[in-house]
Order: sequence, then structure tokens, then C-alpha cells
Amino acid sequence: MKKLLILAVLVSSLSSSFAELTASHTAAIEKLLTVMETEKVMAKSLAIGLKAGLGVSEDQIKSLPKEQQDKFNSAMEKVMAAVMAEMSWENLKPGLVAAYGRNFTEKEALEVAALMQTPAGKLYVSKQADVAVDIATITQERMKVLTPKIMQIMQSEMQK
Repeated sequence: MKKLLILAVLVSSLSSSFAELTASHTAAIEKLLTVMETEKVMAKSLAIGLKAGLGVSEDQIKSLPKEQQDKFNSAMEKVMAAVMAEMSWENLKPGLVAAYGRNFTEKEALEVAALMQTPAGKLYVSKQADVAVDIATITQERMKVLTPKIMQIMQSEMQK
């Protein structure tokens, strides 16, 4: 009986940590996401990240014959459209609300939203999209150095 009670408490605590948010908690999280301009930041980061993730520089594209450049640019437009459609705010928002809801209580979300509405918070919010782009650029540059090392390690290990 004691083991059954312990199991019931454990299951209850696990399921409550993944329980749906209350309407007021959801509203608080949505307010936080709005104040932090998460939709704008994510759209900008996705566009930059996708371009950076291809590992193709503007110089490399310009070195292609004009016909190949046109094909590449056309393909990129289609890829960007597909990615942006799949990663639209409408598709991402429910998961983001759930993620923030698991990590911020209703009270915390409202407190952080209030902080982000102060002059210093607004300054932070106004700059975070550009900071995200800068971080993506830094990461891309580091990956240029790291990728050959990764390939060397993989080739070395595969030959053993």
C-alpha cells in the first residue's frame, strides 16, 4: 500500500509538471512573448540562421556562372518560403508558450514582462534581434574553423 501511494504521488507530480497552463498563466506568457518581441526576433534569426547554415558565402555564389547564380537564388527563395511557412509564428507559438510556461510561473512571466517594459528593458528588446544576428555570424565563423576539424576526426575514426 505504501509503495502504491508513493507511485501515485510520483505520477501525480510528473503529470502536473506537464499539465496544461491555466488561461491566466497562458495570458501572462503570451504577454511576455509580445513584450520581448519574440515573433520579430525569431523571424530575423531564422532568416539569418538559414542563410548561415548553408555555409555558402556571397563570394562563392558570385563566383558561379550567371545561370547557376539564378538557379541558386531561385532555389533559395523556395527554401526560404518553405522554412518560413513551417516555422511561422502560428506554428511555433504554441510550443513557445508551453516552453516558457514550463520555465516561468505566471507571476515570474508578469514580472519579467513588466521589467521589459521599463526604458532599460525596451532598450534590451530593441537590440536583441541584432545581437542574435551577430551571434549567428560569430557562430558561423567558428563553424568554418571547426568543420574541417570535425571532418578530420570523423575520417580518422572511420578508418580505424
